[in-house]
Amino acid sequence: MPGEFVHLHVHSEFSMLDGSVRLSNLLEQTAAMGMSAVALTDHGNMFGTVQMHKLCAGSKVKPIVGCEVNITPGHRADPNDPRLHHLVLLAETQQGYQNLVRLVSLGWVEGLTALGQPRIDFELLAKYSAGLVGLSGCMGGYLAQAVLMQGPEAGREAMAKLRDCFAPGRFYVELQDHGFPENRPLNNVLGALARDLGLPLVATNDCHYHERDEAPGQLVLQCIGAGRSLREMEAMHHNSSEMYVKSPAQMVELFRDVPGAVRNTLTIAEMCAGQVSPLSDPKLPRFPVPEGETEESLLEHHAKRGLEARLADLDRRGIAYDRPVYEERLEVETKIINQMGFPGYFLIVQDFINWAKDHDVPVGPGRGSGAGSLVAYSLRITDLDPLPYGLLFERFLNPERVSMPDFDIDFCMDKREQVIDYVRRQYGHQSVGQIATFHQLKSKSVVKDVGRVKGLSPGDAARIAALIPDPIAGKSTPIPKALQEEEGLKTLYATDPAARDVLDIAQGLENLTRHAGMHAAGVVMSEGPIWDHVPVFCPDEGVYVTQYHKDDVEAAGLVKFDFLGLRTLTVLDKAVRLIDRRPDREGRFDLSAIPLDDLATYALLCSGETTNVFQLESTGMQDLFKKLKPDCFEDIVAAVALYRPGPMGAGMHNDFVERKHGRQRVEYPHPSIEPILRDTRGVIVYQEQVMQIAQVMGGYSLGGADLLRRAMGKKKESEMAKHKATFVEGAAKNGVDEKTAGDIFDLMAFFAGYGFNK
Repeated sequence: MPGEFVHLHVHSEFSMLDGSVRLSNLLEQTAAMGMSAVALTDHGNMFGTVQMHKLCAGSKVKPIVGCEVNITPGHRADPNDPRLHHLVLLAETQQGYQNLVRLVSLGWVEGLTALGQPRIDFELLAKYSAGLVGLSGCMGGYLAQAVLMQGPEAGREAMAKLRDCFAPGRFYVELQDHGFPENRPLNNVLGALARDLGLPLVATNDCHYHERDEAPGQLVLQCIGAGRSLREMEAMHHNSSEMYVKSPAQMVELFRDVPGAVRNTLTIAEMCAGQVSPLSDPKLPRFPVPEGETEESLLEHHAKRGLEARLADLDRRGIAYDRPVYEERLEVETKIINQMGFPGYFLIVQDFINWAKDHDVPVGPGRGSGAGSLVAYSLRITDLDPLPYGLLFERFLNPERVSMPDFDIDFCMDKREQVIDYVRRQYGHQSVGQIATFHQLKSKSVVKDVGRVKGLSPGDAARIAALIPDPIAGKSTPIPKALQEEEGLKTLYATDPAARDVLDIAQGLENLTRHAGMHAAGVVMSEGPIWDHVPVFCPDEGVYVTQYHKDDVEAAGLVKFDFLGLRTLTVLDKAVRLIDRRPDREGRFDLSAIPLDDLATYALLCSGETTNVFQLESTGMQDLFKKLKPDCFEDIVAAVALYRPGPMGAGMHNDFVERKHGRQRVEYPHPSIEPILRDTRGVIVYQEQVMQIAQVMGGYSLGGADLLRRAMGKKKESEMAKHKATFVEGAAKNGVDEKTAGDIFDLMAFFAGYGFNK
């Protein structure tokens, strides 16, 4: 009976340690069952909303955005009233989505219980119910609890109270049957009350897992969340194996006495499915500008003034430069930034960076693609002149591909929070938040957790987990892989029933989301409160964290600023302070005054004595520097770029060393690209070199060259074939034969997979 029912009450793994539905599997499962839509209604959060939306884009199943919120009959902010009940909310319109975001967020911001549970109250619900469809919820719902604890008359009052919060026809009385003894009698009362009040019924299954046989693992998951053993949990609760993603035929049969309740799932799906989107174009906060100015004019003013200061510094140091080249580059960059709508972003970044510098907070000179911007250099966002090093603005901000700018900004580890506090004061506490990260149940830890729940001693559980290899580069070995490859684990699995039981259950729970945390560096800013744009949660009082992770929060329209805490800056700051304390010291020591051609520094680097020097501290890097014997800044940059798994696997670091010392001939694929590859001795090391070759030989614009670089990184054959034809055609116009151009394109594609920005 495909197409006769839609699930409207589903708890994914983001109902952390209570749900085990995986979103990609959910879509495959519901599509196979012939369902046209499915709702996501996690407990008190919308963590999975954007992921669900993205997954549905490639599926026949349409998403319904929802949440099972907690609601209290009292006041949400009353610390002495612990009451809370469940209520399912589904977004019917874009306004409904925005209201759902507000309700979910304000439950965290204003309604946290002493146990850290978010909740709203009827005042908030009535205020923000426009565009929402309400379902009365499970047996833990406000309506069901009124009936179960106080009888039908209390249920009638509760039903009317809920109805009055929603627009006419937008509140449904929810019926469920999971085999609990209370289900059928409760459904009879709810049905009778709904008839009396003229309210529609809707049939749901409170889905927490995919298949019936996953019920034992689900109970173990709940035990992990509750910190209880399986024996304790079984003694406290009725168990059910019915809370899985049932087929339409099963739901039609289960509610055969109330077929209208099943049909109403389709009615609600028609109202809500695919009607809203959590995605948005970028929404930048406004930078405060003086009267008579705009963000665009202010950026131009600051950039021009800043460039003059930078060029005056070059004059003082006797360094030659071509003023028209600088002025033209600045004008081009400023025009692109303004056309793409990002002047406020640059103004905000320069504001908090310059505040940090003015308040004795060490700031890094700039790294990542943002160092390719002359505007950023002029605004003192970065301290590296991009022109002498051939750094490209289009690698950072491409006018041919609308994407958010993203500066990687390093601050002293000990003082980073001071800068974030300044941003909160300057732009509004409610307008500044941090970004969610999600932590999973990984192989070794989930085995220990399951062992504890199943009654094993900590030592026995740890012994099983010890047979799984330790993580490599932060990546855990999956339990199935360990069972295939680790003889000790295989033997234990075959001979020890208790260990086998633990490992079987642990495999089903592995990689489920365990809890949400905060991204180490990511900060977002918004115009108005963050929850006018995306949902937030509050791990600590007054700390707002987006419920969407870094990729999803950008897809939802907020701009991410990276406030990276770098221990090296802290060490350098302390070193400078120690130098300044020397009795023979006159004036403050200035790190930036150390010349990039300092001979003593290169002698130290060549010796390999670089322990605790940022990016140069590993034994392998020390060995590389001993062989390379760098004598210029460009050698250091190239070595850092080459000391990565991809280039090293291709032997590029050895080629670079051999060519530097004349033991290997330096060859260039074509004379026209020799100037591009001269500093790296004929080896393609940087993404900028790929872009410059595309420009010089293939006739690409730098924006188009950046698109080519991205396509090469993704290695999509169809895209690569189109680009190769374009490159060869452009090269022919520059006098390069088809074979040579094709060979150079293939060489670029090979290195683009490994290369980093300069």
